[in-house]
Amino acid sequence: MWEFTSEIPPFNNKAHDLQLALSICKGERLEIIGNTPQCYIDLMKKCWNENPLKRPSSKEVLDIIKNWIIRPLGGDINEELKSNIMEFINAPIEHNNLIVESHPKACYTSHLLDFTSKELNELLILEDPRELIELKQKYQSSHNELQNIQMELTLQNEEFAKKE
Repeated sequence: MWEFTSEIPPFNNKAHDLQLALSICKGERLEIIGNTPQCYIDLMKKCWNENPLKRPSSKEVLDIIKNWIIRPLGGDINEELKSNIMEFINAPIEHNNLIVESHPKACYTSHLLDFTSKELNELLILEDPRELIELKQKYQSSHNELQNIQMELTLQNEEFAKKE
């Protein structure tokens, strides 16, 4: 939907990779183009909902847009919707500040993003170094605890061997 208002493919300035997928999952959204009618913005934001169950289906989006187009032809339209539609039709496209040149790793055909869990872990760690520090501390703590248990078991085995 964003592409219709901007005339530019979404995220064209970024590699279409795991990093972008994670950013979108965490709420990254494109800046809404100026002069976009509020009814269109509202529908676009519904489509962007982080919860897939709260997003409209493609059929619902089609029905809503059809309603915007067909209702004016039938004459049964409220003034606010009519105003929104006219604003949308007459709005100048404001995309001169957007990057038009696509990133070399931007892909607009359907393809499988094949990422290993190692890549995912590396990205997640790089994203928040505090998590890495916390993981290292937990690892060190667990490692120390394991060494203490091993020492206790060794001492207990030595005592048990002396008793025999």
